[in-house]
Amino acid sequence: MSGDPDPVVAAIATPERAVRDIGGLIGDTVAFGPVSAGPGGMATARAVGVVGRLRGRRGSGPGSAEVHVPVQLDVSVEIGTQTVPVDARMTVRIGLRARLAPEGDHIVVEVDEIGPGDIALETHTSGVGGVFVRRLGNLDAEIRHHVIGYVTDLLTTPEARELRFIPLEADAM
Repeated sequence: MSGDPDPVVAAIATPERAVRDIGGLIGDTVAFGPVSAGPGGMATARAVGVVGRLRGRRGSGPGSAEVHVPVQLDVSVEIGTQTVPVDARMTVRIGLRARLAPEGDHIVVEVDEIGPGDIALETHTSGVGGVFVRRLGNLDAEIRHHVIGYVTDLLTTPEARELRFIPLEADAM
């Protein structure tokens, strides 16, 4: 290929493509658990959520994009014999950067490491158990921790790795 590869990368690695690919990986629902939670693993948590409409936008450079994944998550925290329901609304930001491979025959998409700052989170609980889980159990940090693990695992699956390799021939057609 001759010339500047940035327009090629920008034309192929679009936010729309990122939304389509990440949406296909995540699907309509998410679920995880049971997982240990709280100080010393004193609680057990499970979560089931509905994925909302994904949004994508261009990042600061060619081939750079962000995908925002909104999720309505119902969390159940078990402490001894008590179960505390938690309503969590979040948006997970996934940053992507595409670049032309040295061979020039494909594009490689790199995924930014997801951290707590990439998850906008709002939680609601009720009752004494809810106060206990929120304050002593550091609920928001626990949810972020497990969501980061879930998303990171998802983005390292063979299916996800395959989507991060974009042959140029297939897009030229």
